[in-house]
Amino acid sequence: MFSTTLLTFLGAIATLAVATPMKRTVSNGAAINKNFADPGLMLNSNGVWYAYSTTSSSGLVPMSNSTNFKTWTKPTNVLTSVGAWATGAVWDPDVREISSGHYVMYYAARRNGGPSNDHCLGVATATHPNGPFTPKSTPLMCDLASGGLIGITGFKAPDGRLYVVWKVDGNSIKGKTPIKIQRVGANGYDLQGTATTLITNDASSSVDGGLVEAPSLVHWNGWYYLFYSTHNYNTLKYDIRYAVSRSVRGPFSKVGSFLTSGDFSTAGPGSTTVLNIQDKYVNMAFHSDINGKNSSGAGRAMWTISNICLSGGVAKPTC
Repeated sequence: MFSTTLLTFLGAIATLAVATPMKRTVSNGAAINKNFADPGLMLNSNGVWYAYSTTSSSGLVPMSNSTNFKTWTKPTNVLTSVGAWATGAVWDPDVREISSGHYVMYYAARRNGGPSNDHCLGVATATHPNGPFTPKSTPLMCDLASGGLIGITGFKAPDGRLYVVWKVDGNSIKGKTPIKIQRVGANGYDLQGTATTLITNDASSSVDGGLVEAPSLVHWNGWYYLFYSTHNYNTLKYDIRYAVSRSVRGPFSKVGSFLTSGDFSTAGPGSTTVLNIQDKYVNMAFHSDINGKNSSGAGRAMWTISNICLSGGVAKPTC
């Protein structure tokens, strides 16, 4: 009786802490000041923040956690293998708590036996956000004729329906780079229905460098905000922009820039994850070049913004 009451009390405290809006703050420099590219961000139901990174010296999928969104633990590996269908590194991991004790990791990896640009999307599951995550034996989806697929993230709509959003990597074959969405089942990975294109790159490469990528979708007060990056990730033109819609499947209208090099002393900011926390506030994680000019050398560090400003289809880092 005592233990049950205590657990209920602690759970209520964690829920209250999660629901309390955070102070609007951009991390003063990197939140994780080491190579931690393409950070996937998740808030567990117990009130602990988790971040997951593209493959680095810290592991196949490095993970770090935080209880206050400020101080993060040393990254440790949480993925057992890239999967029987794939080889090499993992890109853009994104983890979602689908239900109690059921966590799904979405990621991109190169298909076995294919060329370097032959990427598909994979799924791994675990019973805890610390892992270990075990990959499925086959990919979630491929689109090799269009250039492959990367940059997958999960999304839960206000009605409870689950979706995945991803980039068609058409720039690998000098093609278009549409960002698409498709429903998934209650387990987080059974595909349902057909895919819908949300946005694609502009006809003129001067606008977005010939690509849009790294999508992250969030709903706030009747608006869907699709955050994405443009230009080559290895340049200072890499950035974060956004598009908006009143419907989860669009049509989406591109609005403009959200974060560019020089803002808050960032360099090539991009590949963001944006999370709505119980309709109380929205937090963001993204990466920025450590050396201040490109991703070479030390790589890309994770930065964060707490309680970003979203209002009437307009998004700002602070307000």
